[in-house]
Amino acid sequence: MDTRLLRAFITLAETKNYREASSRLYISQPALTKQIQLLEKQLDIVLFERGRHGAVLSDHGRALLPYAEHTLNHMAELLNQAAALRETPPLSLNVGFGIATFHEASFFVARLKEQLPNVTILLEDMPSHVMREKLVQHQLDIAFTRSDKQNSVEYLASRPLKIETLALAVTKDQQPHSTINDYLAQYPLLMLRAQRGQGLYQQVQHYLQSENLHITPRQEASDIQTLIALVAAKVGISLVPYSAKQIGGENIDFIPIQDNANAQWQVDLVWQTTLPKTWQSLIEKLVEETSKQTITHM
Repeated sequence: MDTRLLRAFITLAETKNYREASSRLYISQPALTKQIQLLEKQLDIVLFERGRHGAVLSDHGRALLPYAEHTLNHMAELLNQAAALRETPPLSLNVGFGIATFHEASFFVARLKEQLPNVTILLEDMPSHVMREKLVQHQLDIAFTRSDKQNSVEYLASRPLKIETLALAVTKDQQPHSTINDYLAQYPLLMLRAQRGQGLYQQVQHYLQSENLHITPRQEASDIQTLIALVAAKVGISLVPYSAKQIGGENIDFIPIQDNANAQWQVDLVWQTTLPKTWQSLIEKLVEETSKQTITHM
């Protein structure tokens, strides 16, 4: 059975929404619908009850979900062991990164390409929670992602890369204020959608709660680039990773939030331990180089 069908089943069961599930799987909604229909045909069972509120598991679907998860996990273990036994190194590497690591990922991949000139390196921008899912499913080899020590996985290795902090994005001609809270009190807040960036959304919420601020966002966006464009258009202000200044326009200031642990988080570089040992040694070396280069760049 095609594992893509099982992954589609599990993801739709988690999200209960075709739009969100297709976004997580990086496929179109019609493609997701076809995959679910094909799986239902193969199993001769209706897995979902479709309605105005999305997709809800049927009784049969609810009964089969744990078996699908179990099968997919065992398939990942099979691929893991096969990769460990394989003598021939992979021909390509899939690398994931987020906007907060745009500079670090670019530097790292350039240096990695110098050392592995015959390997195709595919670099893709995606949220941390998506990177984590793809790492667990062996769809990513390396990821620049938010640290997640509470959910460690045996076949993944990680090294700390940097500490990121929230920053307030404002236009240069907005009236200066002495504190971040003064800005937040005067201007509408723009935020990233929770479904798109769970980690950043939660980080912003933790910061606002620590400051005892109860703010309803004026508008939400699907990516940080759109948030910055809205700030530039003076729709409002936004809390984004300080590293987003690298894609900010000339008329935008990024004010880092200092002395608040709720506004900071650790970014790790994570990789599959099934990669060749020599490659893993190279990755560890390049993590150190990238960390030093980040400090110099900032």
